[in-house]
Amino acid sequence: MYRYGDGTPFPLDENFIETLTSAVEACTGAFMPLTELDSRRDNAKVGRGDADRELAKLTELEKSLTSALSSYMVPDKKAMQAQGVAQKTLATAKTALAQARAQVEGRVTALEAQASASTASDAVLHALRPFFDHHQLPNAKWIMSWDVRGIEPVANAVATSGRLMATFTLQPDPYRQPIRVDQLAESVIVHMMKKGLLGKAKPAPVELGKYVMVAFEKKSGEHVITLREKPDRSSLGLRFTVGDKGATWQSLSANGDPEGDYNPLDTEDVDGIRRLGEGASKALKDLVTHRTLTDITLGSQDLAQLPEPRIVPMEVLSQLTPLARTIRERSRMSGELVLKRDVGGGRREELFVPRAQLASKFAKLPMEYRKPFEDMGIAGEDTQPAIQLPESMRPPARPAGKSVPPPPPGAHAAHPPPPPRAGTEDQKTLVGAPLPEDLEKALKD
Repeated sequence: MYRYGDGTPFPLDENFIETLTSAVEACTGAFMPLTELDSRRDNAKVGRGDADRELAKLTELEKSLTSALSSYMVPDKKAMQAQGVAQKTLATAKTALAQARAQVEGRVTALEAQASASTASDAVLHALRPFFDHHQLPNAKWIMSWDVRGIEPVANAVATSGRLMATFTLQPDPYRQPIRVDQLAESVIVHMMKKGLLGKAKPAPVELGKYVMVAFEKKSGEHVITLREKPDRSSLGLRFTVGDKGATWQSLSANGDPEGDYNPLDTEDVDGIRRLGEGASKALKDLVTHRTLTDITLGSQDLAQLPEPRIVPMEVLSQLTPLARTIRERSRMSGELVLKRDVGGGRREELFVPRAQLASKFAKLPMEYRKPFEDMGIAGEDTQPAIQLPESMRPPARPAGKSVPPPPPGAHAAHPPPPPRAGTEDQKTLVGAPLPEDLEKALKD
């Protein structure tokens, strides 16, 4: 069990100090290519301004040429040659002007292509991958799927937290083949309608122990289990969906296509299918620990389609901010983020990271990218300890300089201060010396 620095319970059963440190490193790495994108966007903006001015000059030049040659364009039988030269000159000039405009627009198009958000999305995804591959956001909800019906086994996972959805590929090892049901749960029996000798359908028990599981999907509060009669060839199968409120089943053809609608499972059979789902979930749970991030979606848009990729790492930090600030507020050591972990035997382990250490990771970023970190409360400035004495219990501040104890009561009356002596510094008067007679006479003259 994890606790805050003041000993109160922490809501997550994980080392959030490691999660926070990894997130700071990953988001700092994600912001670096975005600073380069901002620079390219500034260059594209400047390039567009220069291009607009250049295009305006080309338009002005075209108007000037047209105006200058207009007097020679008037039909005149006596000036046919001049008219022809003027027409050719204007046509040649317009061709050159069109080529110049195309070159200017092409230069701007190249700058704007370099400033496209998609040029940074791969770098952002690459920077965030170490965090998502080994950690998760608070309250993330997982969907895991495993399928060995194809040529190669496939396993995937999706983690959703708030507006963010992260998609992963999983390593299916060591479960690359169908798994027998009796290896996952014992004595799983269901009752299904089967036709008898006279053609009338009757409920009959079906032992699923020799069936094999070929696909499994785990959602929030729900398991979808796909079984097949034979592991090595196409055969009939069954699909069970079990949740908190019961279970259903559906027949599958030899090709895996559904046959008919979902049917409610008998109440007495639900427990066996639920045990099967729990056994499959337990067997495949470690697949999620060997994952690789493939994409991140914010809302309904993939990272590569977002006009502002910066909102993805900012959203990651935003979701971590409430817990990070609470850890700071409840950490008793100034300048540190502290968690404690119960290790048994009446002992606790303290986990901490200096905030200055975290701040050093994003210190090189521009202010607009440092602000999300500072809003989390992980900047390196000193703060007051979490435990403070009330004002009434604090000792009075000592005066500056050397402390002199006050005299006892009545001391001044018993021994009054002596009066100043004659000729002391208190009564001295500055007197000037007399001038010589010749110098005094000269000054008067």
